[in-house]
Amino acid sequence: MFEDKVNIGLSVEASKIADRIEQTELFEDRISIAKFALAYAIKNRIEVNLSEFKIGEGGGTKWNIGSVDNDHFLRDLFVSLFPNNNYPYRLIEAYINTGLLALGEKFKEEGFYYISKLM
Repeated sequence: MFEDKVNIGLSVEASKIADRIEQTELFEDRISIAKFALAYAIKNRIEVNLSEFKIGEGGGTKWNIGSVDNDHFLRDLFVSLFPNNNYPYRLIEAYINTGLLALGEKFKEEGFYYISKLM
C-alpha cells in the first residue's frame, strides 16, 4: 500500500498558504510554519486523510525528514498518538498540509492577524 516518507512536502495550495504566513515574519523559517500548522491540526483535532494529498505533483515545498525531525521527536510523538499507523512521516506530512489548509480557511474569515491569537 504505502511506504513511509523520506521527504516531507507541501501541496501547492498549502505551500501558497505557507508563503502568506512567511510574509508576516512571525516565524523563523518555513519549517517552523509547517510545525505550527502540524500543532494546530493536532490541537484542533482536525480530521486527516492520508490519501487526500497529491504531494510533489506541482512544485510545493519539500524537506528531507532530517531537516524537519532530526531528533525523531515528531516520529516518536506520532507513533505514540497513532499506534496503529505504520507510516508516521506520511501522517506528519498529512497533518502539516491539513493544518495549513485549515489555517488558510481561518485567514479568509478573520485575516492574517488571527495567527497572533494562536501564538
